[in-house]
Amino acid sequence: MTTYGLGPTQLYAPFERLLHGKGVESAIGSGGAEDWIRLDSRVHWATYSHVFRGWKSTSWIRVGFWSVNTREIADWRRAPYWQEGLGGTGAPSWSLPPTESEIALCLCHGDPRVRAAALALDESAELPVSVLPLVLIRSADTDERVRTLARAVLERALGDSGKALPRQLASLAVLVGMRRWYGAWAREAVLGRLGALPDDTLTYLLTNGRESRLAGLEAATMYGVPAMEQAWALAEQDRDEGVRALGVRTAIRLALASGQQAVLDDAKARFFAHLDNDRAYGLRLNTFATAVETGFLHVDDLATLAATHRYRKIRRHACAAVLAHPEGDVVLDRLLSARDTFVRSAAVGRLRHAGRGHELPRYLTDLSAGVRARACRELRTQGYDLRAHYQALCAAPATVVPAAVLGLAEQEHPEDAALLHPLLRHPHAGIRARALSALRMLGALPDDALPPFADDPDPGVRGTALSALRGTPCLLRDLLGSPREDVRARVEVLLEHNRIYRQGACR
Repeated sequence: MTTYGLGPTQLYAPFERLLHGKGVESAIGSGGAEDWIRLDSRVHWATYSHVFRGWKSTSWIRVGFWSVNTREIADWRRAPYWQEGLGGTGAPSWSLPPTESEIALCLCHGDPRVRAAALALDESAELPVSVLPLVLIRSADTDERVRTLARAVLERALGDSGKALPRQLASLAVLVGMRRWYGAWAREAVLGRLGALPDDTLTYLLTNGRESRLAGLEAATMYGVPAMEQAWALAEQDRDEGVRALGVRTAIRLALASGQQAVLDDAKARFFAHLDNDRAYGLRLNTFATAVETGFLHVDDLATLAATHRYRKIRRHACAAVLAHPEGDVVLDRLLSARDTFVRSAAVGRLRHAGRGHELPRYLTDLSAGVRARACRELRTQGYDLRAHYQALCAAPATVVPAAVLGLAEQEHPEDAALLHPLLRHPHAGIRARALSALRMLGALPDDALPPFADDPDPGVRGTALSALRGTPCLLRDLLGSPREDVRARVEVLLEHNRIYRQGACR
């Protein structure tokens, strides 16, 4: 005989079991905090849409080999509803006395009058103990009358019991208190009788559904529970991006609250690993902003990130944080030597503010055009003669640097071409290539003067000349017979690109 390991089947969901008259324990069992929240939400929307608003939705579910209409399994027209009476009075359409399942349905009902009537049963001692979790949820209800009644009921229930009931309701109280607008009262009412957030409650929240994990992390921060390892575990391993972000923020706040240098150092090392390894770039930026706002990162840490981090946005945000820091001028040299041109440019713009404006001419020969432009703007406000500075640099062929050649051309004075022409024969290949680009920028070198440079010994000079010829196919064709293989290959590519471009323009 063949046996098959079939898993358990469940035709009815907990909120549908209540509709069929099952008790709360049978419907939800030993449900966790999220199960109670889910039960409340499902009943609320089922009664709100099918009864209170008169909507009739139809959907099909698979039962064995057949598809069954959900209304055949749970017809919410049979749920309790508000029944108007004579003289403007009314009451829910429940049994007399109401059953446990009817009370539970009414506590989650979409009609606030039905919810209030169910809570009023407590005055006649007809409210079963099994629905207290639903009463706690109602204490955060959006309807003020329902909220007031539920809080009175919960106060009496908590006052008559020891610590067993508050401990039983603790996880749900935290979840309601952290995730609902009016839930803070329930959280304080329950945890106030316990004196603190129990460790087992926090462990339960941090190891369950997404909403529970988020509520647990927020509660750990609020009550200062030492849950550093659990927070880092969620920050590093959780699949949900929101949970990871809150885990990092919680770990940062707990580390700062501890006041211990060893804890701070360990948290900082794990935070840097998070900035390097997390899958979501947006999450890295958000957690970095949290670390800056809370003062978790010192100015030395920010300077290190700005100068060396592999992620460009982190470098630039760290640079902005350093420059906004009161002690940012102390680490300015580390920004000035960064590889990121944006960081160097921002640091150059800070020199005058730091009382180091005399160092600005040094950055007129930076390899980055953006850094040179920033230095020029800063010096121009001081009346510095930029053109004379660049002319002096280019007039000495023995000490001229490539960036100075481009800097002179960026001043946009065509008469400086006479100073740049001799540099086309400079022994340094970088100088020759930059002189070629500079003369083209000034319009002092026509197209027909470029082909001889395609035979330069340096590939950088040859590439610069060929790039300048990309729009002149007739001159490029003459270079197809060049003895250099790289020149012929580049010419082929440029001619093909030119041909496709012209064909597209013709079409």
